Amino acid sequence: MKDKITFNNTLNLTFLVTIVFFIFFQLSLPLWHDEIYQLWIISKDIDSIISISNSDPNYPLQSIIYKLLFTLFGSENYENLVIVHFLSLLIVFFSLFLLRKALSHKKIIMFAFILFSSEYFLRFFFELRSYGFVFSWSVLFSSSYFLTTKLRDKDFYIYLLFVSGLVLSSFHAIAGLFVVSVMLKILIENYSMLNKFFAIILIFISSLFVVIFSSGSVLANEDFHIDSYYNHIRNTGAFMIPVILVGVSLFTSMSKRIFNKILFDISPIIFSMIIIFGYSILTSPFYQGRYFTAFFPFLALFLIYHLETKYFSILKIASILLVIFLYGPRASTPYTNFEGMMDSSHVNQCNGVPIFIENETGFDSKIIFRSEFEERVFYTAEEFYSDIQRPVLSADETIKWWNENYKTNNCKVIGITTRDITMVKNTFSTKKNNISLSNSLADGCIENACGTIWHSD
Repeated sequence: MKDKITFNNTLNLTFLVTIVFFIFFQLSLPLWHDEIYQLWIISKDIDSIISISNSDPNYPLQSIIYKLLFTLFGSENYENLVIVHFLSLLIVFFSLFLLRKALSHKKIIMFAFILFSSEYFLRFFFELRSYGFVFSWSVLFSSSYFLTTKLRDKDFYIYLLFVSGLVLSSFHAIAGLFVVSVMLKILIENYSMLNKFFAIILIFISSLFVVIFSSGSVLANEDFHIDSYYNHIRNTGAFMIPVILVGVSLFTSMSKRIFNKILFDISPIIFSMIIIFGYSILTSPFYQGRYFTAFFPFLALFLIYHLETKYFSILKIASILLVIFLYGPRASTPYTNFEGMMDSSHVNQCNGVPIFIENETGFDSKIIFRSEFEERVFYTAEEFYSDIQRPVLSADETIKWWNENYKTNNCKVIGITTRDITMVKNTFSTKKNNISLSNSLADGCIENACGTIWHSD
């Protein structure tokens, strides 16, 4: 018995050290595309932030919070904005503390294992986006609902459920859908009139957020939908493998009665996913694996609640291994490294020298920026990471300029790109060129999509 306790404590300590280790690595990563775009948003005034957010499933609340911190710390200390997610982490710990009223100590720890050994925490939580907020408030909302259903003296938890649901639904459209689904479940269950009143009010407010911030028909918002394919469904599972292992463990041992009970417990998630994919079939796909952040704590909590403790040791070992060999290394690798690319491309001798950032169709491409989003990201990155400016031309025009000015030009970087597949040099090799070209990855990158630097040899 003593050996078993020692082994369990060793697993807990190992997990804690491993998570903290990779959090420090994640915090040291450069900002990627979406985070740099977030910096562009918060450089605007509040009215502009609200207007910009009309074309984004992320509501303006996150940007307003970052804007206030941005003003407080100053633009030169933009990296300090992440401090707000340490407050989000306190919300997670507070939720775990509350659960002791209705959940055993062992299950609370197992729940923490599942939460923290996921892509949703290690990769997304400390980004300058909405997902740290969504994750933490979803944990509190899910815990409040759980306590409301399990305790007799639950007035405090229904109030907390209402407040946390209101905050959660104000961050993201999918989070709002989740809140509505949980409130609908409360309406059909045997709860007091006060609980039903709160549920109706929260359904109304969450739905109002969708109408105001995400409805294309109301706000002529044609950019709301995000093209998405089946790989996002695959990613959802890949982001939370420990939860899948919990589900498999349950499936191998549960009775039909328990199976039906689990389905009823997680019915808000099932209902929400039906709405999401039904809407996608009727209009256009918009689901991303990241969006499951809103549902993830709720699913993990109820699966752990029904799982027998005999599976906990093997699940803890699996979680630790997944963090060490999968989620941790992924969290330590940048998506895109504009800081690294700027360090190479924006040196003093390159001041005012043309550069291309798009060559998806080759070096005869006439495209300057693939989209307005890409343009905003580049110029924002240039503002924050460099003291010089370089005019952006198409790949074709940039190559022509370098061919004409190669004798008087000491700059070595012709272009920077961020695509999974960098096209072959095609027409570049068939035209008369006074320069030769090579490419390398930006510091810390392991693939072209992270950052490719094109050099003149």
